[in-house]
Order: sequence, then structure tokens, then C-alpha cells
Amino acid sequence: DFMELCDRVAKVLPRLKSFAPWHYYLKVAFLLSFVIGLESYMHYNAVYRWELSAIMGLFYAWIGLNIQHDANHGAVSRYPGVNRVLGMSQNWIGGSALSWVHQHVVQHHLHTNDVNLDPDMAGSSYIRLNPLKPLMGYHIVQHIYFFGLLAVYGFSVVIQSFLQVLYGAHHTAMSPLLVPHRIFESFMSVFFICRWVFLPLYQVPQLSTIWSTLPMYMVAGYYLAFFFSISHNFKDVYMMEDTTREASNHKNGTFLYKQVVSSSNVGGPILCFFNGGLNYQIEHHLFPRISHCHYPVIAPIVREYCKEKSIPYVHFDTIAENIRSCALHLLDLGSHQTPKNVHFIQKEKSQ
Repeated sequence: DFMELCDRVAKVLPRLKSFAPWHYYLKVAFLLSFVIGLESYMHYNAVYRWELSAIMGLFYAWIGLNIQHDANHGAVSRYPGVNRVLGMSQNWIGGSALSWVHQHVVQHHLHTNDVNLDPDMAGSSYIRLNPLKPLMGYHIVQHIYFFGLLAVYGFSVVIQSFLQVLYGAHHTAMSPLLVPHRIFESFMSVFFICRWVFLPLYQVPQLSTIWSTLPMYMVAGYYLAFFFSISHNFKDVYMMEDTTREASNHKNGTFLYKQVVSSSNVGGPILCFFNGGLNYQIEHHLFPRISHCHYPVIAPIVREYCKEKSIPYVHFDTIAENIRSCALHLLDLGSHQTPKNVHFIQKEKSQ
């Protein structure tokens, strides 16, 4: 089924034309120039105001969604060097390209919504995203406080990225061959801390200086975590018990089926432009090496094919609808030990 879909997509988007078009690089140039220019202005003039930090956070989020995400998937260019250089924009905004690839590409994309293997299903003691985790009394209101807790995600990324690279593990162990890259990325994390903690304090040694930079982490982290969260957590989503292989005896065990039913789309081309195509989460999970610029073109083809094959294809017309569905999903997980509105694809029994 998946190869048949690939053939249909290839008719409107030839494989050699699936990388980023020329105008994408204009967006890259604008985002990077703005961020470098604003940061230079703030440091050179020792101006650390909360509103400038918030704007910086917004542009950091757009860099994360539009540049590093495509680049670290290898979707920007056919040349690995171009993808590597642009992928390191993740390090510039406080994360780690290495840790992100290990967590997101190697694990999340291969095992989407797998209750055992997808790191994004881990949640926390306060957020129950995994039905296998214990149900606590306070989870009954997680659908309310969840959207507030997203504000601390930016701080977590900076700290956890450094620790994951330092210890060589994120949910699973990283390859020993990555040790030289881990050393480089550890220095990049230290460089980020120097840029946004030590340098501001050196120039303006006041506690208010640090407070003024906090919106950068909060805005960037919230924006990124929000759109990733609502795309895989919605009412009637599918979760898996084993994504290490395709099932042999039914259609809901195929790669195509699992990727489609565990993701959702929201909005259209405008949101795609700002969010690097992550609102077309279904198309992204099926074709992660296609530039997000092409998702609005291939989405109707994917949707029609899923309709033909009776594969549930979830698209929300507005962000508000997506938020409501996500809240209902969180309420379900927070109210029942066994959620009522979650479809569970169990592991195929050995013959």
C-alpha cells in the first residue's frame, strides 16, 4: 500500500524535486539574519528586555520548525553537508541536533505512539500520556494544567539536551561512534549558556537581567511543544504495542496505517509556512525527507488514498478544534485507567 501511495505522490512531485525549492532559502536567510541581528543588538547594547526576549523566543521556535527540523531529517537538500550545517541551528537555539536526531528521527518516527518505544509517550509524573502509566488522582485535571506546563519545556530542552549528549543516552543509548560529535555538541550547549546567562550577567549584573531573558525560553518552548503535542494527542488516536515490524495478517499493522492513525493535521498552507509543515503531521510522518514546502501539494493525494483504503485520516480545520480534541484525550487518560477513546493496536502474537 505504501509503495502504491509513493507512486501516486511521485506523479505530482518527482523524487528528485522533493527537496526544498529556491524560495525556502529566502525564509532561512530571513530567520537566521533576524535572530543574529537581534541577539547582536541585545548583547552589544546590553539591552535585555522581556519583550525582546519574547520576540527572540518566537523566532527560535520558527527556526526549530522551519530550519533544523527539515535539515535534520535530510529534507532540505540532496547534499548532506547542507543539511548538517542548517541542522546545527538546533544547537544555536539551545538544543542539540545530535540528541534530537536520536530521539526524534531514530525513535519517535520509527515507533510513533508506541507505548514502549516512543520517547514522546513517556510524559511525566504530572502528565499521563501513556495508558500503561499509573493513574493518579490529580490526572483528572491534567487537561487543564497541561497547556500551562508547556511553558517550562524550553528550560527543559536546554538542560536535558546537554545532559543527554553528556551521558550519551536519550530513552535509549546513543551509538559509541558518536563520541566525537557528542564532545562538539557539549561545547555548543556551554556556548549557549555563555551567550544567554553569563554574558548578560557580566554586562548587567542584576537578577532582573536573568528574569528578562526567561520569556525567550518560555515562548520558544511553548510554541514548539504545543504544536508537537496536539498532533499526536487527540480524541480517538491510535496507540501501538509493537512497531518493530509490520504485522503479517491485517492492514492495521502496516507502516502506512500506523503512521496515519497516530498523527493528525490542522489548518492549511498558511500555517504550513509558519510552522515548517508540522501541521501536516500525517504527510510528514509518511514522507519525512520531503521538504515541508511540498506538503500542501501532496496532502490531498494522501487523504484521498487513505479514504480509498478506509484508513482513518484526521484533519482539524482550526487550531481550536485540535485543542479541544487534545483536551478531551487528556481528560480521558486522566479519568480512566483504560482510556475509552484510545484505539490500541496490540502486538502480533508469535506463530
